[in-house]
Amino acid sequence: MEYNQIGYSNIRLPSDRNSSLYKYSSNNTFPQEVLLHEFLHTLERNEQENGNDIAELHDNNIYGYQEQRTNGLENWYRAYMQNNIQNAPGKGLTDFAYSSKPIHESNFEYSVRLDYLDEPDNILEEVSSIIKRVGALFTNLKNQTNSLEEH
Repeated sequence: MEYNQIGYSNIRLPSDRNSSLYKYSSNNTFPQEVLLHEFLHTLERNEQENGNDIAELHDNNIYGYQEQRTNGLENWYRAYMQNNIQNAPGKGLTDFAYSSKPIHESNFEYSVRLDYLDEPDNILEEVSSIIKRVGALFTNLKNQTNSLEEH
């Protein structure tokens, strides 16, 4: 995902160990693919920002890779990660993806920790978060209305 030109992935796992949300089931055949998929988006973005022309992670169908009942998109992810996509050799991840280090706060001259993605710890923080989100909606609506009036 992208927010203010900053790419990030946010995967929330249930705190309840017995939750079936991220367990194998008929509705969620390959839950582990969620983590791999989001990680590959990070590498994909790094490649693109480095100017490398690679296939889009969601374009498996374009290159002839279908989700399979027995192993999901494993064949697509393998080809993508090994830079060996059928019908388009060389359109997967390059050595750059595996040799570049991840972005870290030390890469920025003036890094600031943002807490707006943190989960609320108690009911007061939860209520405060809801109030802030509602306020942001009204601010965005007002800005859109003002923008329309100017045109």
